[in-house]
Amino acid sequence: MTAAGPVRDGEVTYGIQDNVEVSAVVTLFNEQENIEPLTRSLIPAFRACLGKTKFELVLVLNGPLDGTPEIASRLTREYPEITLMSVYPNRAYGGGLLAGISAARGQVVGYLDGDQQLDPEEVAYIFREAASTSTDLVKARRVSRHDGLLRLAISSVFNLLFRLMYGGAACDINAKPKVFKRATLEKLCLSSTDWFLDAEAMIKARRLALTVKEIPVDFGKRKFGSSNVRVVTLVEFLKNMWKYRNGNI
Repeated sequence: MTAAGPVRDGEVTYGIQDNVEVSAVVTLFNEQENIEPLTRSLIPAFRACLGKTKFELVLVLNGPLDGTPEIASRLTREYPEITLMSVYPNRAYGGGLLAGISAARGQVVGYLDGDQQLDPEEVAYIFREAASTSTDLVKARRVSRHDGLLRLAISSVFNLLFRLMYGGAACDINAKPKVFKRATLEKLCLSSTDWFLDAEAMIKARRLALTVKEIPVDFGKRKFGSSNVRVVTLVEFLKNMWKYRNGNI
């Protein structure tokens, strides 16, 4: 494993583990305050929860402009489970995730945000559930939220409109982590490079009649930085939902 800093678009630095079974993908833009505590909490939680199951934490450096790359490079020397993926310039939310998924080696692959708003033990449990059952997609469902009224309002409107347009029992479309069997990911052929990636996954899962399990989690307040979700994000969602509904995507 090399310790060189990530500088080239598409560069992947794999950890020293072989035969990885579970991959957790995390996208990071300007998260220099979050990346170290996130890594130091997630990896021990995965080790404890997954036992002998080998896993990797795929950290996607999605065109950060702060000190995130330097911290990530240092962490790779300490944690053999880290896979580092460099994306320059920033490819937006979906583009960064798709890059990380392409680098993942596990037969179970999931993704989550790097903002530390979820309990690491709950995250690890969701991945273990996906790895130990035949369910196609295991995801979180936020039963309590502490991320502000605006985020709650945007999420509530989006989930309501989504159910009206597409039906289905899932009630928290954008909640993460979302964890898939690799065969499921191949069936879904995800392609959205923007915030619609989560919705695309749920729409296609419903169309393909895949099995979906939601696990309740507490969604905490962001400790550092600020969310990139805005009202304009909801407008983007609505446009994409309409396109999918009418077969234009």
